[in-house]
Amino acid sequence: MIKPVTDNNITGSRIAGFPACKKSNAVNCRCLILLILLVLALFSCGSPRQAADGRIMTDSAGRKVTIPDTVRSVIALKSGTMRLLSYMKVTHLVSHIEGSEQKRNVLYLFANPHIRELPVIGAGNNYDTELLTIAAPDLILATFMSPREADRLQRLTRRPVMLLEYADLGKRREKLYETLTLLGDVFHRNERADTLIGYIEASIADGSRRSEQNPGVSRSAYVGGVAYNGAHGINSTEPDYPPFEILKIRNPASGLGLRGGSDSPGHEVVFIDPEQLIEWDPDILFLDTAGRQIWEKELEAPSIYSRLMAVRSGQTYTVLPYNWNTTNYENLLCNMWYIGSILMPEAFGDINVEEKCREVFTQFYGTDIYDQAIGYYRPFTRYEAASEIR
Repeated sequence: MIKPVTDNNITGSRIAGFPACKKSNAVNCRCLILLILLVLALFSCGSPRQAADGRIMTDSAGRKVTIPDTVRSVIALKSGTMRLLSYMKVTHLVSHIEGSEQKRNVLYLFANPHIRELPVIGAGNNYDTELLTIAAPDLILATFMSPREADRLQRLTRRPVMLLEYADLGKRREKLYETLTLLGDVFHRNERADTLIGYIEASIADGSRRSEQNPGVSRSAYVGGVAYNGAHGINSTEPDYPPFEILKIRNPASGLGLRGGSDSPGHEVVFIDPEQLIEWDPDILFLDTAGRQIWEKELEAPSIYSRLMAVRSGQTYTVLPYNWNTTNYENLLCNMWYIGSILMPEAFGDINVEEKCREVFTQFYGTDIYDQAIGYYRPFTRYEAASEIR
């Protein structure tokens, strides 16, 4: 215990480990104390700090948020947040859901069907502030929300609101890893975050290494039917499609993105003129199954797209959705293995796409949902004959 000093010849108080300051040295002593406090403050930055009622953490937007030491209930708002919680295997802590979660057909709901049965806190993709307040979760997590909206929501509900950055599997992959690491800290599941990050990195490195074994491969490929605020047809594409980037496949749409910088959120879908696609005339056409109902009609003869070499030669294949309730990271890894097997059969000859996909789903969700995913989306087929390639 530190006791106050009462000697008439000494001023100030004792600090553990330091002598009391004599009057003549009071100024220097105060400076020393301030220096010590400053050093302690600097050492505390960048890591969770203890608050009177929990931990002070920094979210992806740089906001300081006080959360409970142990989060026992959480609500996920906006696109992709529930998917991240599924990756971290903490959906058992989710207490309420957005109304749209009851009817979505996405992999995290295939893996966690109990989510659909939870009470809702708003219709569609919109939350109701009063219902959120009544739900009284320990923590609210959100993606694609401005700091201003998060601060307002926190004031109204009197519940901590943390923002997460969704990022991508391309140039901003480190941002994704930072988000997973943050969630690991929030839920005390750091090992889970490290395991998932390590698996993603190892998969990408393996795919990239294999692609380097085929430096002579120069065939071009295009992906159409990419969803954006709903389903779209063949002219909807992602210029920086991660499987193409990882495998170094020539993509004629590459460079068409309009991102303002590396910190722009998520992916960017662009819509191209059909005549431009005809001019590019890619060797291989991949169709995202999120847009199946639209591109199937577009491919019915007579169609402008029937002029494409990939359609005429039967080099048209289907892949899992890239963007369905924002980016589906697990699907992109599966698509990488499938696309590699189509374009680089020698380098990917030892890869069984089905086995790889089962592995991916199990790593991301802790359960094998391959049969459900394939049954619902019907990917990995040659479109012309609608028969399985693998």
